[in-house]
Amino acid sequence: MKILLVNNRYKEPTVEMARRLAGKLKALNIEVEIEGESPGGEQDLIIVLGGDGTILRTARDYASRNLPVLGVNMGTVGFLSNIEAQELDYYLERLVSGDYAIDERMLLNIDLYEKDQIAEKFYCLNELVVRAAAPRMVSFNLAVDGQKLGEYRGDGLIIASPTGSTAYSLSAGGPICDPEMDAFIITPIAPHFICQRPMALSSRRMLELTPLDCQDAIICIDGQIRRDFKALNAIKISRAEFKLNLVDLKGAGFFNNMGNRLQRTEGIW
Repeated sequence: MKILLVNNRYKEPTVEMARRLAGKLKALNIEVEIEGESPGGEQDLIIVLGGDGTILRTARDYASRNLPVLGVNMGTVGFLSNIEAQELDYYLERLVSGDYAIDERMLLNIDLYEKDQIAEKFYCLNELVVRAAAPRMVSFNLAVDGQKLGEYRGDGLIIASPTGSTAYSLSAGGPICDPEMDAFIITPIAPHFICQRPMALSSRRMLELTPLDCQDAIICIDGQIRRDFKALNAIKISRAEFKLNLVDLKGAGFFNNMGNRLQRTEGIW
C-alpha cells in the first residue's frame, strides 16, 4: 500500500504533521510519498493535512485518479474534513485496513473558451464565480443546453456544486443541498432584477456563460484560481466525468455535522 500525503506547504504545522505521520506510516510498513518531496507514482490513498482550501486544491489535482481522500482538519472550519488532527492516531489503523465508507462528491468541469477554442480547462469541487472586480454591475447571458435562460445583471453569478452550496453560494442566499445530489446551484450575487432568484438544475445540463458588459469582470474557481472574463471568452460548465471519493471514518453523516460546522464559519463554536 502507498499513501500520498498532501499538506499546505505554506503552513509549518501541516509540514511538520506530514513528516511525523510519514514516520508512523512507515513503521506500519506503509509506503509513503509526501507531495513535492519525493518522486511521483501510483498511490492507493491520499491523506490531506490542512483546511478546506487544501482539500479543494487536492480535488482539482487528484480527483481524476479515483483514489480515496481523507481530509484531516488543521484549519479553522474543516467543512470538507472528516476528522480532526488530534483524532488521526485513533483512526489510523482503521484507515490503513480500509475500514471506512466513501462519500462521493460531484465536481464541475469548466471549459474557458476564446474565439470558439478551449483555452483552459479546470475541475472544481465548490464553485465557479463570475463577478465584478470593481463596484459596478456586470451583465452576461446564461444558456442551458443551448437555450437562453436570460440576461443576468448585477454583481455576478455563482454556479456551485452541492458541496459548494454551503460555501459562497450560501452566503449569497443560495440553498443548502444534499451533497449526494448531482445538480448545479445557480445563485445571483446582488441581482439588478429582483425576479432572478437562486435555482437548481440537473447536472445532465450543459451551461454556458457569455459576456455582454463585463468590463473588469473576473472568473474565480474555488476561490483559488482567477482569470479575466474578456469579451471574447465564453464559459461552459458541465458535470465532471469522475467524482471526489472522500473517506468517511465516523459515519456521522452530513446532516449531523452541518449545524456544528456552519456555526464554526460564523465564529460561534
